[in-house]
Amino acid sequence: MTRILDPTLRATPPRAATGAARPALLSGATIGLLANGKTHGMAFLDRVAEHLRARHGVGELLRATKPNASAPAPADDAALLAKHCTAVVTAIGD
Repeated sequence: MTRILDPTLRATPPRAATGAARPALLSGATIGLLANGKTHGMAFLDRVAEHLRARHGVGELLRATKPNASAPAPADDAALLAKHCTAVVTAIGD
């Protein structure tokens, strides 16, 4: 007897990821800037910071740079950004 198998996966699809809550306003907010450790990452984020200040009136800016692009941010930097920032912008620069 020949048996035919259906190779179609019938598992339930994974839950969709949800993004972080977005602040309603950036005026006066503390914004984190996290560069990936490549050459021009922070230079790019400095331009983003200029835009955020001019257009949205953000308050303090906290900057951090990862030791290299493939590593996560150091735990103390991540904790500082999470504790004090309304939002964090991260960038890759080459």
